[in-house]
Amino acid sequence: MLYKMKYLRRIAAVVVLALAAGFMISKFVAVNETQSRIESLQSELAQIQATNSQMVFELEQSVDLSQIEKRATEELGMQRPEKYQTIYVNLSQGDSTEQTAGEVESFSVRVSKMFENIKENIIEFFSIK
Repeated sequence: MLYKMKYLRRIAAVVVLALAAGFMISKFVAVNETQSRIESLQSELAQIQATNSQMVFELEQSVDLSQIEKRATEELGMQRPEKYQTIYVNLSQGDSTEQTAGEVESFSVRVSKMFENIKENIIEFFSIK
């Protein structure tokens, strides 16, 4: 009987070790597959970014200002403005400030508001919610 007990314990230990090894192998395979998928997606992203950069470059090269000007003048009847049609506006204003009514408050009003805020914070801190 004692011999059978030792035999069953050894079989149980082997089964537990086999299950643990199987679990570890399955996790390793899952991690490996995930890393492979990440590498695949990163290479796909790099390819898409390269294609995008190429398309942006081609788009920038396709914009020909002389062609735009030609179409504007010939098809749309537009023309460049003459010197007398150009008006320049001076937008420099210098340094200036404005004070709102809230910023003009007196010192006593600001101190009383500060104490009111402190009082409200203390009441809120000790209130049961």
